[in-house]
Amino acid sequence: MKKYRVTNIVFDLGNTLVFFDHSYFFNGLAEREKKLSAAKFKRYIVKNKLDIKLVSGRMNHREFFRKLKKKFDLRIGYSDFIYFYSDVFWENSAMKRLLEKISRIKKYKLFLLSNTDSPHMSFIDKNFPYVRILNKRVLSYKVHMYKPQKKIFRYLLEKHKLNPDNTVLIDDVKDNVKAAASVGMHTIHYVTHKKFMSEFSKILKLK
Repeated sequence: MKKYRVTNIVFDLGNTLVFFDHSYFFNGLAEREKKLSAAKFKRYIVKNKLDIKLVSGRMNHREFFRKLKKKFDLRIGYSDFIYFYSDVFWENSAMKRLLEKISRIKKYKLFLLSNTDSPHMSFIDKNFPYVRILNKRVLSYKVHMYKPQKKIFRYLLEKHKLNPDNTVLIDDVKDNVKAAASVGMHTIHYVTHKKFMSEFSKILKLK
């Protein structure tokens, strides 16, 4: 295995630093709107790529709400809708402890690279303060790019003047890991925390 010295650590957000499950949104809204089918609601969003439009910044959430309200004759108001949409996350305690630990080691620069949108990011920063440690961020909806597009990884490297050979990405999505590797970054596919820590400890020589 080629030896390298990691100085830059890039974290994914969803199902890495925090866990999430979008079915909480679909099912929660369906319980509120008795005539709504969660499955049909989800299919419509995916088929029309509304999720991609949101994370790439090509659609704002009022447009998203209005479109769904009209299509499914929703009775819910905007603020309650956004709450259901955002309240789909919970803490990854193991990653919280790790992030707090390595943030105290000054030789590492820490970054967040996420496919996300404004309501989700606001909800996470408010409810999971440890994520705020990562104040150097590339967020898909702000840069109009998203993983696994190679250009978002190149943008991260160029914006922060990072050498890919000194940079490791931690991400739960295999395609994102492959894309990062293709631009020269080192990668760890986050599947289980135990397996991740085994790989991560070897790279950073953590005790």
